[in-house]
Amino acid sequence: MQSASEFVEQRRPVGGRRSGKRDFIVDVFLRQEGHLSADDLFDLIRREDARVSRATVYRTLQWMVDAGIARRVDFGEGRFRFEHSYRHPRHFHFICKSCNRSFEFLSSDIEHLLEEIAAARNFAPRQSVLQIYGTCEHCRTGRRAGSSGAIPTEAVFARDALRIAVATERSGLEFYSRAAKLTRDGRGRRVFERLAGEEGEHLSKLEARYRELLAEHPGLEAEPTFLFFKGAAQGLFAAGVDELRNGDGRAALLIGIRCERGSHQFFKRYGERFEESEGKRIFLEFADEEREHLDLLIREHKALSDRARRKRTPRRAPA
Repeated sequence: MQSASEFVEQRRPVGGRRSGKRDFIVDVFLRQEGHLSADDLFDLIRREDARVSRATVYRTLQWMVDAGIARRVDFGEGRFRFEHSYRHPRHFHFICKSCNRSFEFLSSDIEHLLEEIAAARNFAPRQSVLQIYGTCEHCRTGRRAGSSGAIPTEAVFARDALRIAVATERSGLEFYSRAAKLTRDGRGRRVFERLAGEEGEHLSKLEARYRELLAEHPGLEAEPTFLFFKGAAQGLFAAGVDELRNGDGRAALLIGIRCERGSHQFFKRYGERFEESEGKRIFLEFADEEREHLDLLIREHKALSDRARRKRTPRRAPA
């Protein structure tokens, strides 16, 4: 796992001089959760070292923004707030105008729509900022809603990434188990049985990982959803299960190829976008597993096509 110091070093300008005060301010900043104003950070710094000036804190914040260590956000309060990028994925915000609290989320559907619009305008986006203002559940009803701040966003992100991976693995297990029962071709059936077994093993590991994460962060289960991936919520193989037909091994292979390719592309695409985090690792690990399954299905489909072609081609009688 990449450490905070390694994260900072990767973003330090080439040839840039080190500064003890700046490194100290960066360290304090990265230890915080949530969104800090410059004054909030200055107060935290002064508790640990009263010699650091306000100007030094402000200059360091700007340096962190330029280096990609911090992000500047504007919640309409008349001042900027800052959040760190270390193990903290890019995201959007709900902002309550009554209590000024912010609630983070990430949506693949929104990102996809923004990409489509940018492509249609031949626009090369560098950063997407979405802030939705309104009234939170607590201010409307008196019921507590949203994060208490005690659980880091990275843990919520990892929980949601695992939920998506578990849902996909369960749908994959159902798909390959059903394909193995329906396929008449013996070789194809054995491939599906092998994949069903691997899906079951992966599912058990993911569920164990999920339980470990919940044990590490009591109360995590009740935290609001951070990742909204509508198409993956029920598992990326769910639609494929309904398409399987009795005995048609080739069709089952093609459906499996389509599902595995879509799953691989989904997890790889979003995993590569995330900042270094447990959620990023979960997505990229899962993408690698889906790539292995995809390659196996493609090889098997080619072998099945070759066998069918040989059967259709009449043998020539010896001269």
